[in-house]
Amino acid sequence: MISALIPTYNSEHRLVLTLSALVPASAEGILKEVIITDEGSSDGTEIVADASGADFVSTTSKSGFALAEGLKRCTRSNWVLLIQPGAILQAGWQAEAVSFIESAERVGTEQNLVGVFPSRTEEFGTVAQLKQKLITLTHRLLKASCHQLPMLIYKDHLQQALANASGMNRQDQLQKVLRASRVHWLNGTVIFQNTAR
Repeated sequence: MISALIPTYNSEHRLVLTLSALVPASAEGILKEVIITDEGSSDGTEIVADASGADFVSTTSKSGFALAEGLKRCTRSNWVLLIQPGAILQAGWQAEAVSFIESAERVGTEQNLVGVFPSRTEEFGTVAQLKQKLITLTHRLLKASCHQLPMLIYKDHLQQALANASGMNRQDQLQKVLRASRVHWLNGTVIFQNTAR
């Protein structure tokens, strides 16, 4: 049902956290494959990928080809979970993903629809909560600002949105994808470890 695509660059420690959150979906048969597409890491990112059983695609530099190369390897599903290293999907995310996919396919709106998992904070206090509300508001008003958040996207739509985008950096590519899409906010959430939102 879902292929996970994780773009990396020197992401060894953050990748472990992201992969561990994907294990339940893999065990349930929802997640069919994990593709890690790397932009020339010099740390242990490839070792982590190998230990997890994920397919590792290496490009020589941060040239913008990594996403397209990784997407070519996503062959077992029509839907792609595009997730950044350090993003930790919270328990139950896979049920929300399945519900979203089934609804989109039943209604016939999968061609340009992206399901985005909103972020939440683990910090306590009023200031932390206000900061989180501001981040959420920004993401909802400016859809291109949520490029770091995990997103479920129909594979054909992702390929079309990335067409002629190989010269762009990863952030610009993801923003292009979001601009070409209708965003649906999923009920599941994600927290981040050592990465910007």
